[in-house]
Amino acid sequence: MNINLFKRRQDHATTAKRQLIQALRRRDTTALQKLTMRWQNIIGEEKFTDLMVNEVLLECDAESHSWFFESCLGQFRYQQMQQQAQSNVFNILVNAGLAPGTDFSFGLDGEMIISDRAQQVLLHHLPQEQRKFFAAQIQVSTVADPITAIEQQLGCPFYQNLTKIAARQVQTLDNAQASAYLGVLVAGLVKRHPALQNVDFPTKFILNTLQDLPQQRVTAILDDPETNPQFDEVLIFRDLLAAMEERECEYIESENKCNSLEQLKKLDLVWCGEYRLAEIVASLESWQ
Repeated sequence: MNINLFKRRQDHATTAKRQLIQALRRRDTTALQKLTMRWQNIIGEEKFTDLMVNEVLLECDAESHSWFFESCLGQFRYQQMQQQAQSNVFNILVNAGLAPGTDFSFGLDGEMIISDRAQQVLLHHLPQEQRKFFAAQIQVSTVADPITAIEQQLGCPFYQNLTKIAARQVQTLDNAQASAYLGVLVAGLVKRHPALQNVDFPTKFILNTLQDLPQQRVTAILDDPETNPQFDEVLIFRDLLAAMEERECEYIESENKCNSLEQLKKLDLVWCGEYRLAEIVASLESWQ
């Protein structure tokens, strides 16, 4: 009698797990809600929660995992949770002696680029039962150059486009303005992706941008004494969107503002000012 009861409970857990994983993979919110109510009634809330946290979410793919939490928590709270997780990982790795931008960096859409050493440190900090899941989510990339990696994800030659756009822009500005424009632009690009510093991106980008100018102007721009350059970020946003081959970038010229939250999200992929644009987007979405 007890053996049959135990087997039936095992069968229930196995069936529930399979159905829940399928619903997650399909991103089927309705099915997930119905399955949650059904299996909570059958196996109880406590056992259902244990099954969901310790088995279902550990075995689903990373995208399904993220979708589940975003669906449950909402975009704003999910962004907060993701930022807190990044902060925790950052502290773990730095305390272990690893260097940001060299051993690890946070990439696009919450992704993280890590060295073998960083991977081992993180694995060491995980409970034994979660290490297999973590290792399965790691995708080995043969792309060592962050510029190539970012452009591959954007699907366009972003930095090449931006160099051409910036070269045209500096020709319309005086020396002080050109220096400020390049300073603010490059600082935001590197702040968003610190790994760019490791391939000497700032120097190469600025020199390529200025290469068609007379040497006297180049020297004056590079030697500008301003240590805290300021420039209209709206104009920088326009150039960034154009470099991403965003067709609607002309909105800035006519309305002097971003046309949609989607465009702010695109800008967040490549640039960061005083605050992450993702934080601004999340705050705006929470008010909608």
